[in-house]
Amino acid sequence: MKTADELIASVDATLEGWRSALDSSLPHGKEKVAVETASAANKKRYIWEDSEKYLERLATFKPDTYFAKPLAISPLVCAAFGWENVNRDIIKCTHNQCKATLCIKFHPALDKSSKSNLCAKYLKMLASSHNDVCPFQSFAKRSLKVMERKSKTSNAEMIDVEEQNNGDKPAALVNRVEMALERSTLDSYVPPYMLPLCNEMKRFEDFTGDGSVTKQSVEESAIKIQRQINAKGAVAVEIPEEVSTYCREILSDPNTELFDMSENCSRDAYLLSAFGWSLSDEYDIAGNMMGVMLRCNICLSKSIVASAAVTADSPRKKKGRIDDTLREANIKLLDSHRAYCPISSGFARDASDRSEPGWKAVLSNLKK
Repeated sequence: MKTADELIASVDATLEGWRSALDSSLPHGKEKVAVETASAANKKRYIWEDSEKYLERLATFKPDTYFAKPLAISPLVCAAFGWENVNRDIIKCTHNQCKATLCIKFHPALDKSSKSNLCAKYLKMLASSHNDVCPFQSFAKRSLKVMERKSKTSNAEMIDVEEQNNGDKPAALVNRVEMALERSTLDSYVPPYMLPLCNEMKRFEDFTGDGSVTKQSVEESAIKIQRQINAKGAVAVEIPEEVSTYCREILSDPNTELFDMSENCSRDAYLLSAFGWSLSDEYDIAGNMMGVMLRCNICLSKSIVASAAVTADSPRKKKGRIDDTLREANIKLLDSHRAYCPISSGFARDASDRSEPGWKAVLSNLKK
């Protein structure tokens, strides 16, 4: 059994193998376009791995300009493949040597099958519509090819690139990566191309046997939330019935003791963190007056944990109920996420299939 450090190192090595393989498919003489100087140490970094730029692209997708699209072509996928939202149903490549433009639109009269077929075409166009010199083209095509083959990963079968890459030509490395993926026995929950883009993704894809990566990530974020709760006095967070049912029937935890594991924070803070919420780094006057402003770092949704003081002073319409406005403002563990957030909706496997919601993967890791 490999240690956690060995498993993480193995995953990093596999990702590096994919990067090398992707390089080989770039047009000759254009390899440098895909590489930036990431630090003073001149460490290689690829533009599709730049998480800051990715988040900038993701932030351009607004509900009023990119609404109700299938999960397979969600803002997460578009932003990962180099696209930003510039107008209603219009996306544009951000690379200065490409600037390709696409219109993603579905007629409301389309039936489910027709919509799925059109979605599959749009998904391919997210890769093929890039200019030939655009580094996002080869990256997107390669990523979609891996996803189409439903390639699988396994902790025990992760290849050691350092051992197997000695003297290998790029084409041979491509074959090695593909063979390793096809041999493996466990599904990779997170699309591989998304793993480098957001640290919270690692909560879903915890390669440790004891869930330590997920537990540490949730704990660290919960402690930060707790400090704000202590300062402002937030009200209790309600657990959705589907979460209680999952804990009771699948995790054999009828009292949801899973959320009481931390000695450093309250149940509420741990719950919020476990479901993807963290302190927002943006100052919001109204939000901070009402309570603690939180943000999902995956879908970029923002919501508020209303403070006890605001709740107590709110006008009551019925006994035991707070004002409807405050009720809407107060955070909901699942429903406050955007519709395409993998925490509440999972990831698309293809145009017509999706994985289980990400919160189930997180809770299963926390239960280990």
